[in-house]
Amino acid sequence: MDNRTNMLLFFGMVALVAFTFIFCLDALAIPNVKYGILAMIGYIVCLGFSIFQGALLKKDGSPMALWFSTYTVIVGIVFVWYLTRCGTAFGWW
Repeated sequence: MDNRTNMLLFFGMVALVAFTFIFCLDALAIPNVKYGILAMIGYIVCLGFSIFQGALLKKDGSPMALWFSTYTVIVGIVFVWYLTRCGTAFGWW
């Protein structure tokens, strides 16, 4: 893949995490299980795909690997925040 394709893919992933974040905020504000499940699936897809893409780009030596690694860390932090908020809402801790 060339850098233009990687950048478009990266911006598409940023848009996906933005929609996922909106779904998670809506699921937490209004007890909406469907939006909560969509947010959970969205975060898992974002994490999995960014780890996979970052590993492929690191293997090729592309400078975009750093962008995908940073994206993975940021999405991981937000995903853990979402899981702790869900745990608090369900009364698990």
